[in-house]
Amino acid sequence: MDIQAQKTIIIEQFKQLNDINLINAIKSILDYAIKKEKDIYDIPEAHQQMVMERYDKVRKNPERLLDLDEALNTLKAK
Repeated sequence: MDIQAQKTIIIEQFKQLNDINLINAIKSILDYAIKKEKDIYDIPEAHQQMVMERYDKVRKNPERLLDLDEALNTLKAK
């Protein structure tokens, strides 16, 4: 069963609930899941700025990049 079918079944079951404690518990779980999902993708401004600065340096001076295989060999040699 795919995820959309599972969601549909859960939504229909939820619509039939009348127990306020169970509804509140499910709401708490959903609130927690939404917060955790947001936290995963919430990248701090300082990190975003750091990436953009590095991107600009590479764009202005592409020869500063290393070949991945050469970099790996250098690291393995140490």
